[in-house]
Amino acid sequence: MADELTAKKRAALNRLKTVRGHLDGIIRMLEADAYCVDVMKQISATQSSLERANRIMLHNHLETCFSEAVLDGRGQPAIDELVEAVKFNPALTGPQARVNGAAVGEAEPAIDTQPDAEEEGSAV
Repeated sequence: MADELTAKKRAALNRLKTVRGHLDGIIRMLEADAYCVDVMKQISATQSSLERANRIMLHNHLETCFSEAVLDGRGQPAIDELVEAVKFNPALTGPQARVNGAAVGEAEPAIDTQPDAEEEGSAV
């Protein structure tokens, strides 16, 4: 089956193998009692790499399985499955995905997170 991997799946696989190496390095850092901030930076870098692998897999899914399902008339179940798969993943859905408890796909009001100049000095 390895011969059948798409280019995107190969890219995700390679990224995950790199992450595995990073995790081994982080473990060694902890075992050597490395400085906490240095360990935290490496953990963050590893998380970013995992998020990138997940985005690659999402793109692959949209190009293959998802589009096939839509073309075969199974669009709504494919959409439901995809929404369920990504709803708790802010790396795929963005930082506003669960504002005020609203799940991905539900309507929610736009929220302005930047205070106006007038509001900055007032107590709210």
